[in-house]
Amino acid sequence: MIRVFLFILAIAPTLATMAQPDSGPHSPGHITLHTPTAIDSLERVTRGKEDISGYRIQIYLGSASEARSVRGKFLALGTGLTCNMVQNIPNFAVRVGDFRTELEAHKYLAQVKSHYPSAFVVQDKINPPRLSLPGP
Repeated sequence: MIRVFLFILAIAPTLATMAQPDSGPHSPGHITLHTPTAIDSLERVTRGKEDISGYRIQIYLGSASEARSVRGKFLALGTGLTCNMVQNIPNFAVRVGDFRTELEAHKYLAQVKSHYPSAFVVQDKINPPRLSLPGP
């Protein structure tokens, strides 16, 4: 027991110096990111806001296995709309699109109803629209 205590006492100063990393802009492992101010301000505004209120089109409600199948078939159509599975206990819903307004969702409803006649618009949390930056 005394040997363990003496060993720990002997290496304690070494461990204390190893635990203090270099701090400075040129120390190993330091990364500096240079981003445009527009991106910085956008990031600060949207930080923590991963989804917003909006609308989606629900095309299916039922079992998880059938919902996965419906989702796969919808994605194979190549409509360009997003497709999400949402658990609505005990069932799963398949909802498509990320629409900011109900009017926008109803514009796509006719297109979706040609493949899923029982589809309807629902209010939901949606993903924020993707930003496209101008090219060089």
